[in-house]
Amino acid sequence: MSVTFFCPFHRATGTPSCPARFAGRSGRNQQRGALPVAVIQALILLGIFIVTAGTLAAQDAATTAHAGQVDPLIGTGFGPGGGQNLFPGPVTPFGMVQLSPDTEDRGYGYHYTQQEIKGFSMTHMSGVGCANEGDVFFTATTGPVLPAEADFQSAYSHRYESASAGYYQVRLLQWDINAELTATDRTGMARFTFPAGKAANILVPISHTLDQSVTASVEVVGDHEIVGYVENHIFCGKRSTYKVYFVMSFNHPFTAVGSWTGARSGRTAKVTAGSRSVKQTQAGEWVGEYLTWPAAAHAQTITAQIGISYVDQAGAENNLKAEAAAKSFDQIHSAAVAAWNKALSAIDVSGGSAARERVFYTALYHSLMMPSIINDADGRYLGFDDQIHNVAAGHLIYANYSGWDIYRSQMPLVALLEPRRMEDMAQSAVLMYQQGGWIGRWPQINRYTNVMAGSPLTVILCTAWLDGLHGFDINTAWKGMLEDATEAPPAGHPYVGEQGIKWINTLHYVPDDKVAYGSVSQLQEDAIAWASLYRLAVALNKSDEAKTLYDRALYYRNLFNSDDKYFRPRNADGSWIPDFQPIQDGHGFIEGTGWHYQWLAPSDMAWLVKAVGPSLFNQRLTEFFNYKVPAWYGQYYNPYNETDLEAPFEFNFSGEPWQTQRVVRRVLKENYTDKYDGIPGNDDAGEMSSWAVMSMMGIYSIDPASLAYELVSPEFSRVVVHLRAPYKGKTFTIETSPNPESTPYIQDVQLNGSKVSRNWIDFGAISNGGTLRFTLGANPNHTWGAAPQDAPPSLSDEKP
Repeated sequence: MSVTFFCPFHRATGTPSCPARFAGRSGRNQQRGALPVAVIQALILLGIFIVTAGTLAAQDAATTAHAGQVDPLIGTGFGPGGGQNLFPGPVTPFGMVQLSPDTEDRGYGYHYTQQEIKGFSMTHMSGVGCANEGDVFFTATTGPVLPAEADFQSAYSHRYESASAGYYQVRLLQWDINAELTATDRTGMARFTFPAGKAANILVPISHTLDQSVTASVEVVGDHEIVGYVENHIFCGKRSTYKVYFVMSFNHPFTAVGSWTGARSGRTAKVTAGSRSVKQTQAGEWVGEYLTWPAAAHAQTITAQIGISYVDQAGAENNLKAEAAAKSFDQIHSAAVAAWNKALSAIDVSGGSAARERVFYTALYHSLMMPSIINDADGRYLGFDDQIHNVAAGHLIYANYSGWDIYRSQMPLVALLEPRRMEDMAQSAVLMYQQGGWIGRWPQINRYTNVMAGSPLTVILCTAWLDGLHGFDINTAWKGMLEDATEAPPAGHPYVGEQGIKWINTLHYVPDDKVAYGSVSQLQEDAIAWASLYRLAVALNKSDEAKTLYDRALYYRNLFNSDDKYFRPRNADGSWIPDFQPIQDGHGFIEGTGWHYQWLAPSDMAWLVKAVGPSLFNQRLTEFFNYKVPAWYGQYYNPYNETDLEAPFEFNFSGEPWQTQRVVRRVLKENYTDKYDGIPGNDDAGEMSSWAVMSMMGIYSIDPASLAYELVSPEFSRVVVHLRAPYKGKTFTIETSPNPESTPYIQDVQLNGSKVSRNWIDFGAISNGGTLRFTLGANPNHTWGAAPQDAPPSLSDEKP
């Protein structure tokens, strides 16, 4: 046996090389018999800890190509905006498994500033803002089995923790155990190195999740394996549940087993030695199984391979067999790194600092995690009708669409970089409609959550088709999207459709006295979907439907008050809500204020600028970014949520594109760093990260179905996007004049050698391949892209 290190070693000196920017809490917390950090450091420096060749090879692999520029600890802490909740554990691109440590009993999973690790679980969602998942929970201890959480949790130190794409490692100081994690699409692998002279335990508190489990079961099979399931609630306090099946296989036979039942906290759990199965039968029960290996004269390593399935037990076992059987930890780790290098190689950036490249590739990494693969390796998946279906050969089914967030930039980025995968994601939404009866706005696993507002998956599907991605059933998609846009869903079903639809169909707005939750922003979000569907109708030559949808897309104007020039709530009788305060949170808006939502008309900005008046519009928008430091403000830009992500780019519509260049650079500099709080707010399945990726490249679309991409100054002197079929081009290259980091203002732009006076380009100019070159300067150019004809297109520019 050998003991692996617990932070990366410097190969030349043989000393630990932990990331300095994350160093902290060293020497703290020697409670409950934890090995003192000073002792651990001394042992390392004396060479007592032996490093395996396999681990060194795996670490070397993790530092090659773009995977080595990813730091999964970025965005895992609490920043000024509150609830960062990214997980640092291993995942493959869009993988079903997200194996990661949990530092809390119920919530998001891991927070950099929390001081104990409770254990590890197989499922997480990347920064979605509600307690959820954390299924198939397990951990390791030594000595007597103590099943209360207060007993098996462990202190840890960031000095003895490391994370990279496809890998996570931490020292459990309470037990002097080194834990390492890696993953495939549908399996995870944990490698625990236990100290000499102590019995080794793996605990599986199967009723422990990050939400609230309803039922759970674990059963011992032979002397190498356990199987079971856990049924958990979907997120954000919803009542529906889903079930995850698992199999956990070990590399050495355990010699003792047992189970416990009882209270989750305290010391009242009843331990039954020799028991080979245990079940949770109702919410709130605390149950689990433990496995023990005898003490050894030398340190011993126990590995656990875990397969999961949302279909059945056979699916979990087959997933494990198909993806991990007979493979070592280092082989799986190397494959995960290779998968990330392939995914991240879609974009090559150069000509920026190492720190900014680390921010960029970590943001790109976070942008390529969700939606998640949901079908098993054999092609089976559980549909929205709770029936088992089979996906067509060569395709995948995806779940977990953070719709209200990701339609803005994450899904357009996936469409650009992973077009075939995007087609499968679109078809997955079509199948949701066929099986469940509706296209949801925030589906999780195979359940409708109805979280947030609007019809964001309509925007996503329309954007994919208009981008030229036609590998999904557009006729069925059209039927489902049109129903959602115009009809109320039938009663007695688990989906709500567009809220207030009967009022929309009669009053042409959402009345605040009938639909209290975000009446104004509900309509604004609906209008974005209707505009996207209108553009799709034009592309499909559906002229009658196009006229109807165009008119609906303008309904948002019915909540614009021409006196004070704000969007405002009004009642069903047409009266405006009295005492409206545009900086008051709520008050007709979802997770924001009237100040935040006065910019949300991305499909029709020409009308909004004219209705407010160009001078007042620019005055307000300039004031919107006139905050001293980023924070949650009622009257200023909020970089911590999606409500006004489009606002920085709207100077491109109002004649002052140099202001867009200024404020985008500011937001990137202040809110996207390589620190643990370096992603603003909840990343929401990669939305905030994808905003940074596209902004750093120099292109962004506030209305992706319009196919117009606004131009800003890139942070790198060279960006190469490697295009994939069915796009015509091979590469789209973005170049700048020297020193882009210190020259934020656009002076001139050329596309394929021709001068570009407009402040935007069409998506076709990207997907067809070519070169976009920026000449940048330290001072604003007030004339480039500033003429009215230079602004991106709006609905007001066309009449169906």
